[in-house]
Amino acid sequence: MSSERRPTLREVAERAGVSIGTASGVLSDKGSASRETKAAVVAAAEELGYTRRPRQSTRAAGSALTTAGILARRLHFPSPGNPFYMEVLNGAQRACADLGIALTLETVEDADDRQLPLIVARRQAQGLLILGSLDDRFIRRLLDAGTPCVTVDHTVEDLPVDCVRSEDEHGGYLATRALLDLGHTDPPPAMIVGLPELRPLADRVAGYRRALAERGLRVPPRYVQRSADLSFPAGRVAMDQLLDLPTPPTAVFASNDSTALGALEALRTRGIAVPEQCSVIGYDDMEMASHSPPPLTTVHVDIDLLGAQGIWHLVQRVAAPAMTRRVTCLGVRLVTRDSTAPPPQQRSRSAG
Repeated sequence: MSSERRPTLREVAERAGVSIGTASGVLSDKGSASRETKAAVVAAAEELGYTRRPRQSTRAAGSALTTAGILARRLHFPSPGNPFYMEVLNGAQRACADLGIALTLETVEDADDRQLPLIVARRQAQGLLILGSLDDRFIRRLLDAGTPCVTVDHTVEDLPVDCVRSEDEHGGYLATRALLDLGHTDPPPAMIVGLPELRPLADRVAGYRRALAERGLRVPPRYVQRSADLSFPAGRVAMDQLLDLPTPPTAVFASNDSTALGALEALRTRGIAVPEQCSVIGYDDMEMASHSPPPLTTVHVDIDLLGAQGIWHLVQRVAAPAMTRRVTCLGVRLVTRDSTAPPPQQRSRSAG
């Protein structure tokens, strides 16, 4: 038997410049990728000699999980307007397909925690994958109803709920340190961030502040712009507010790619060149980040793996509800593209 290593789906995705979920969807004739994306994935697979293995269910005999539920507030529910959680859902669907598990989805209203979700009340799922944040009291009611839970992109304390998320504090630190290393110290980098009660965002802010503290820098309070949501329009509004300050920043760290792209749009509208006059870094490395004008420097998160890892945890949590609570943090890394450069004054000194 040949010992030559088979190319992996991850390698195909990296060569094509897409997520694993997108590559999987193209090669299985599923999903809604563009013609150009499909061509890039197929070409990458052919160049690497990648072939899909015949699908075999790896679900252990007698596994209790046959149907998993996805539950999220409307703010976090997967949709074309919420690409981060769409990619999380892609990873969860891929894992469920590999394990022979059916998947059902439901949204809950932000303020309505009086009624159990239908998939729980009607016992349509043996376990729930919760996307984003839900009130801990509501999650306790789900557990009291006999439904094991795993959260993605949120941490629940003092409950037997597994949590899957990324190394957000480290990611915030990497992004801010990269801007500081380029010379953005006077003024220091600004940050666009969401609500402080969301743990991943709070951790990214903590990483941002740690990088500044290492350089002995204190950020002006108005340099941290908060928004109720992390959408493209919110990023545009926050960037406008930063540009209206008496001393606008020359670099901005946005706590997700959607707000970073909104910030780029605000800068274009004002006629401010990126990165020559202002640098921008995002977070998540969603597929659209590499296609923005200019391509966005960002912190890479394996978003598909967040969803897949959540399903794998849920299988084990359903089988052993009393097991010790687990928090799994996926590693992150900085991806440098064309939206970052030294500040204008530093380039002027270098040129002189």
